[in-house]
Amino acid sequence: MKDNLLIENAILAFLHHYPDHKWAVYYADLLTRIRNEQPKTAQVRKRGRPAKRQRKAKASSNSSSESKDESTN
Repeated sequence: MKDNLLIENAILAFLHHYPDHKWAVYYADLLTRIRNEQPKTAQVRKRGRPAKRQRKAKASSNSSSESKDESTN
C-alpha cells in the first residue's frame, strides 16, 4: 500500500469527524497537494530467465507394438 494513500485516508477521516477544527483548512490544503502530486513511475520487475519448454528426446520405436499380434487370430 502506498504511503500517500494512507495519509490521504487519515486526512479525510479527520476532516469528516472535525470539519470545524481550526486546522481543517490546513489539512484540506495538504490533501489537495497530496492528490496533485505526480505518482512515481513503478519499476517493472523482470522475471529470471525466459520460460522454455522442456525438450524431450525422440521416442524410440517399439518393435513389439509395430508387429501384428498373432494371438488374436
